[in-house]
Amino acid sequence: LQSAENMTPPGSNKTSYLSEIDGLRAMAVLAVMVYHLVPSCMPGGFAGVDVFFVISGYVVNRAMSSRKQPSIARFLADFFSRRLIRIFPALLVCLTVVSLLTVLFVPASWLSSTTHKTGLWAFFGISNFALVYLQDDYFSPRIEYNTFGHTWSLGVEEQFYILLPLLFVIWMKWQDRQGYKGIIAKQLLAFLAVLSLVTAWWAGKTSP
Repeated sequence: LQSAENMTPPGSNKTSYLSEIDGLRAMAVLAVMVYHLVPSCMPGGFAGVDVFFVISGYVVNRAMSSRKQPSIARFLADFFSRRLIRIFPALLVCLTVVSLLTVLFVPASWLSSTTHKTGLWAFFGISNFALVYLQDDYFSPRIEYNTFGHTWSLGVEEQFYILLPLLFVIWMKWQDRQGYKGIIAKQLLAFLAVLSLVTAWWAGKTSP
């Protein structure tokens, strides 16, 4: 997510840029980099990925809720077009360059046998599912030889961007209604937040 999203939205009269957001983002990225370069210096640095997810979700939600809400069709078209413009050009360049370097410098072996499949799935934003299917999770020794292993986090973010606007559509359509639809619109986010925490607790207990 680029810093431009943390700016004043169109149609708003007040500045919404928060410099501390970029500071937190930089700290999260540095924590992950230090973890990968010298794990002993920051053994829990991979948690920076989770921090980055929270920051991205907050910034995108804040930007959308600050705009004047257009029609649902225009809202969805604007949201997805902005995501495509921000993510896919850089993703395509990265995957193309990494693919070329992988072919040139990474010899075919058991350690790199899942690399090409992961790269292919990364083009469709689902490399995280590929890594689970291929049993190359974040802590697998073989992941160190997978040149596309880092794309899993972007896959999660892209999938979040598919779900998020659907939740916003429910909120936009039903927020002022009476009855169960109004209750769903107002309480859905809180329910999902609690469900997320319960799921994380359960997963940590059953499959740490």
